[in-house]
Amino acid sequence: LAKLLNQKLASSVSFSSPYTSVFKRIRILDSTAFQLPNSFSSVYPGAGGCSHTAGLKIQLEYDLLSGQFLHIHTGPGKQHDRTYGSLCVPTVKENDLCIRDLGYFHLKDLQHIQDKKTYYISRIKSNTRIYQKNPNPDYYQNGKLKKKTEYKQIDMEALMNSLQPGQTYEISDAYVGMIDKVPAR
Repeated sequence: LAKLLNQKLASSVSFSSPYTSVFKRIRILDSTAFQLPNSFSSVYPGAGGCSHTAGLKIQLEYDLLSGQFLHIHTGPGKQHDRTYGSLCVPTVKENDLCIRDLGYFHLKDLQHIQDKKTYYISRIKSNTRIYQKNPNPDYYQNGKLKKKTEYKQIDMEALMNSLQPGQTYEISDAYVGMIDKVPAR
């Protein structure tokens, strides 16, 4: 299936963009799921709902620049996107751009992507905290930094309320996550 889809898309896709000089690959990862007859429940257990016990999930990662499928996987409908997303992370390369939706959000994955000098676009969970470095942190008498003052949390609700409809705002030098503080680039 993957080979046929790749052949069809490669023959019809020509992508030219200013992004081709910046990114080696633009990786889009997403999934779709659907219910199967209950007789498939031993092989493809579903996520539940509508009294169906069987379901199938298809995971697909596609490189927008080359038109190639990077990963195609079918599995049980109850498989979480985040689990599959973590399996794909080791294949990222420097200057890739990874685009994922909220279901794949995992700070450890974003840190791994960041460590490989790869870029990402991801929605974040509503309870995820965003920080910036504190320009005036506190220090102990011995000169050691007080860790709790190294970053300042951004009040996202106040920031969003200050914007006009359609207005955007870029947060420079942002860090995501309460404990590990993953840098965003």
